[in-house]
Amino acid sequence: RLHGGRDVCSATPSMRTALLLLLVAAPSLCQEAGSGVPPLKKMGKAPKVTSFAKAKRAEGLFETMGFGAVRRMAQRQAQEPGHAHMFNGFRLAGDFLHLASLVFLLIQFHTARSQAGISLKTQELYLVVFLARYMDIFWNFMSLYNTVMKLLFIGTTVYIIYMMRKPLKQTATKEPKGLQISGALIAGSLVLALIYNDRYPGGGIYNGFAEIAWTFSIYLEAVAIVPQMEVLGRAKIVKNLTANYLFALGAYRVFYLLNYGYRFAVDPISSRELTIKAISAVVQTALYARFFMMYLESKQKNLGADVVMNPKGIV
Repeated sequence: RLHGGRDVCSATPSMRTALLLLLVAAPSLCQEAGSGVPPLKKMGKAPKVTSFAKAKRAEGLFETMGFGAVRRMAQRQAQEPGHAHMFNGFRLAGDFLHLASLVFLLIQFHTARSQAGISLKTQELYLVVFLARYMDIFWNFMSLYNTVMKLLFIGTTVYIIYMMRKPLKQTATKEPKGLQISGALIAGSLVLALIYNDRYPGGGIYNGFAEIAWTFSIYLEAVAIVPQMEVLGRAKIVKNLTANYLFALGAYRVFYLLNYGYRFAVDPISSRELTIKAISAVVQTALYARFFMMYLESKQKNLGADVVMNPKGIV
């Protein structure tokens, strides 16, 4: 009767838990109304939610009935389809390519005891990217996988910067324009994030700040490789491990670009969010394009070979 004579709406396990809580409270509600409890068999077995819209309808139903805890369950459930699609094959491939790039870099540091050919400014820009993007790491828990990845990226980048500034300082590659380039990239990314972001009206001060910080991190990551490309532009040969590091770092963005396209096709994300992510990924991938070609050309005959640059570099 509470549902107007219709069957209970579709529900997933968390929704069914909410419905059971509702059934426990139903006797007292019905006694107050002067009627009995509807037979359980009439409700039938609730099928699985098959769409985002059904979950949202369930959320509205619980809100109307005034059950705060049940409403929150429905609200979380309404968000689950998007969260599930976040962990698709494209994203996983991108994440592990990103980790592989860091592993290649650390192997070079510990075997060759040299940071030659690696830009310190690019590593520092990546640290700024991760700190801005993952500032909510301790209070916005999404999954164990997500949290571990965030900690790995931040911790490994901090360690890489430490290695470059302390134990391997004597082998550093000079970056005469590194500070100016980094400053310009940070300022430009911040201005662009203030102008074009995915902030929604009424989101509050904190949410607005978080959205701008997230957008800033996306823009900055797209161009963080520029100091590294400036270093490569003066090189004639790129060592094998350094080349593998750069190739994996660039390939990770290619897979993330595919991930953004897939997410937009299956999730209710805004077109503005897609635009921010996709354009930034395209820009970053384009910066690697020439290097990709020379990397593949050098690796055709010998996978362990160094990458031979053209006489004028790649920038």
